[in-house]
Amino acid sequence: MATIALVMGFSSCNKDNGAENSSADKFKVTLSFKNAATRADATPAVSGATVSIIDGYLCFVSSINAITDVYTISSAPSSGHNINNASLGSTAVTLHDVPGTSAKAYMIINKGSLAAAPVVGADINSYLANNMDVKDQSDYLKVTSAGSATLQPTAQPDLKTADITLSTKVSRIQIENICFDGPVSGTVAGIFINGYYPTMKLNGTPGNLFSSSLAAHYVEASTIFPTVLKTFVYDIVSKSIAPTVTPSNGVWGYNLFTSATPQIIIKLTSVVVDGQVLPNDQFVTINGFKNGATAINTIEGGMIYTIKAGTLVLKYENMSIDPGVTPINVDVTVTAVTWQETIVTPNL
Repeated sequence: MATIALVMGFSSCNKDNGAENSSADKFKVTLSFKNAATRADATPAVSGATVSIIDGYLCFVSSINAITDVYTISSAPSSGHNINNASLGSTAVTLHDVPGTSAKAYMIINKGSLAAAPVVGADINSYLANNMDVKDQSDYLKVTSAGSATLQPTAQPDLKTADITLSTKVSRIQIENICFDGPVSGTVAGIFINGYYPTMKLNGTPGNLFSSSLAAHYVEASTIFPTVLKTFVYDIVSKSIAPTVTPSNGVWGYNLFTSATPQIIIKLTSVVVDGQVLPNDQFVTINGFKNGATAINTIEGGMIYTIKAGTLVLKYENMSIDPGVTPINVDVTVTAVTWQETIVTPNL
């Protein structure tokens, strides 16, 4: 997690970047950010990686949750209420004239396809009821994240502080390879996540769970696996079974909203075992994860669950004509996405 500290200070008869604060009921806010580098969405995630700020909103909110002011974060600032995301990685950003009724600060970053911006006067909880979309979370360094904090008084009457902890509801599962034990041939047709949320509200309330035990659904463009979510929650692999099947870009990776541990379904077609052709498609179901001796019952936001190379070994007895049955468990390595700390100083 990244802790973002916002330091609020009154200023009278003081100009900064041409703006003047002359009212005692206004705050001046100075923010300094460190911005992390980006990465390709198919390359392996690593422990200690940081999350970039691409766009988003910084909101100030009253004690009754009414939005008092909104700053937009983007790459093309067009007004005094628009913060350039590039500047968040280098120099301090000074915000002027934050209304004195402000009691809290909220930040939402990497907003994806969120339909509307926060509106001054509206209830912040109404905005937090907007849906995030799983297809906006393909890059774990650009996942939608949010946090809030109450403005705290200090010993100085003209200074308030707030520490915002940004967190994400997105977790990542990645598979480094698939191994086969025994005389098995055919095709690895696809990898599918069974039991995922296509949407989740900013406040953490999930949408409808997408899952199925019907073999007919485990194809591209089904109701459970629509084309728009290809590579987000499933992959069409189409690689011949060999002792080891390896992804082209290092890992098969899926960024999912936090949930009970989903199943991973591996679909096999044209399977031949000991020279015998199996008449149906075959499915292997991974039903759970273990981190050492510890069972993992939920996948948590900000965590990476890696099935390391050589640990996912499939046998004939693991196969079934139905997805979701005869499950196996696999060992995973669990690491955390490290959020970049932001250092903030008062502008006095």
